[in-house]
Amino acid sequence: MHLSVFMGPISLGPTFDKAMIDLCIDEAIACADAGYAMVTFGEQHLNDYEPYANPFLMGARLAPHLGDTWFGTTVVPLVFHHPLRVAEDSNVIDLLTRGRFIMGLSSGRGGPVPDFRVWDLPMERKDEIFNAKLDDVNRIHALRTGDAPLQLGSEWDHGELAGRMMPASWRVRGPLKAIGTNTDVKIDGVARRGYPLFLGPCLPEAAAEKLARHRAAMEEAGIPEQQRREAARLSLVTRHVFCGRTEERAWEIAEALAGRNPMMDRSVDRRSLRELSKADLTGDPAPRNSRHVQEWMAGGTPDQLIETFRGYAAAGVEHVNIRFTAGTADPALVAESYELFTREVLPNIGHELFPALRDDEVDPLHLAKGVA
Repeated sequence: MHLSVFMGPISLGPTFDKAMIDLCIDEAIACADAGYAMVTFGEQHLNDYEPYANPFLMGARLAPHLGDTWFGTTVVPLVFHHPLRVAEDSNVIDLLTRGRFIMGLSSGRGGPVPDFRVWDLPMERKDEIFNAKLDDVNRIHALRTGDAPLQLGSEWDHGELAGRMMPASWRVRGPLKAIGTNTDVKIDGVARRGYPLFLGPCLPEAAAEKLARHRAAMEEAGIPEQQRREAARLSLVTRHVFCGRTEERAWEIAEALAGRNPMMDRSVDRRSLRELSKADLTGDPAPRNSRHVQEWMAGGTPDQLIETFRGYAAAGVEHVNIRFTAGTADPALVAESYELFTREVLPNIGHELFPALRDDEVDPLHLAKGVA
């Protein structure tokens, strides 16, 4: 199986931003040195979450240090961006990483997050906006020197693109793309495009079912077998990980980092995260907290986490994107959990890097110059 690491801390305010960004950079470089398959960065705005804001900037900063470790975005909310800028930025990262890059995209978040008000977009039309912008990004990535000017004429973006796409991507058809969703109908749409699926946190059995649905829908859509295999390998589910020398210590770290997550209501429910992780969801009279913990968090000793991740692999989940910088990240606690997991879990779960790119995946112009 493959393990990636997601850098997603919460900053406690402006004076903490640099420390959190430095933590992400340092951990990403350490992950590459340790041999994780990929490091991933997200995108947030006007809140305390992921204070680096722009994952493409982080990819450019990290590219010289990643070696065979890939860079990914989990995820870019495409609806808030101009397609040309996304196409250009992703080509830069694709070029700098020599094609070891996958751009995870989404249609944006709903609920209480005010992003759609920030960009003055109708949230009820987010899927329509996303599909129009994704089609334009793909058209731009296909633009070549000598092609006729490309007309952008959707309701959301206008203009004429005359000239060559620059920079050129490393990959022959532009950077790899994935789409983030947990919704079954949207999963079928991801499969029809032949794209990898980026799942958000969910129960392990649900992750296995959704990834199996994605694979079956790709086959039904007639996606070529090799593309299906590669999309399945890159598809992932996200999981917060807390590793301790004892189970008690693992959940102490979890409480310190993620115990005050606003997605839980612990004003009345006094159970610990450890207790919530073991609750019977079918009989829990107040399942909001226990479901959140079981969908998002994996805590335990190295031996317990080895069993957890071997269970994922046995269920057909080939790729898990784990997160040590969960919640209000304390660098010392993050380091304690990360270092123990990396030293004692990573070597014992059959973890592998992604395969090297084949020549047919690289734009011939790079092969011709002998720089691939």
